[in-house]
Amino acid sequence: MNQFLRSTSLVITTIWVGGLIWIGLVFAPYLFGLAAQKTETVPNTSVAADLIGPMLYGSDVVGLIAVAMIGSILMVLRLRRCVSLGGRFYLPEILLAIAAICAALNYFKFTPALKQVQLQLHETYGGFHLADRTDPLYAEFTNLHQTSTVIFLLGLLVAFVILICQSRFRDTSPKPQISA
Repeated sequence: MNQFLRSTSLVITTIWVGGLIWIGLVFAPYLFGLAAQKTETVPNTSVAADLIGPMLYGSDVVGLIAVAMIGSILMVLRLRRCVSLGGRFYLPEILLAIAAICAALNYFKFTPALKQVQLQLHETYGGFHLADRTDPLYAEFTNLHQTSTVIFLLGLLVAFVILICQSRFRDTSPKPQISA
């Protein structure tokens, strides 16, 4: 049963980290690159943001679910005296808490705030991509976006370290003594 739980936890973490990498380091740069080239499919940054936004929002939901599942599995494994790399110091659990905070901050605070500012810029200029870069509202959007990006990348880094920790488990239960 311990092997099944360890494998399940590792698979969940791998899928979570893989999703974060694809969304944050592949899809987002690709879409905004297309927008910079003003392609037919992604003619501007408003379209790119509309395409990547739901994926980032969804990644926060997946992150919160993954943290809950992995945390539950780690708790059961810890009770069975089977801990992952760094488990003696509760490193995986601490990292899970940090990952949950990152996902929750983006989900509950930064994404709604970004969407609100983006909508105001759209209403004012007829499109987010048409906004005046000197507008204080645009500066607010930029600050929110940069902060959200840093939080996303921190969450990705923490999730990756969790994956590394989970790559090795060890049984810490006392071994029976063999008498000679």
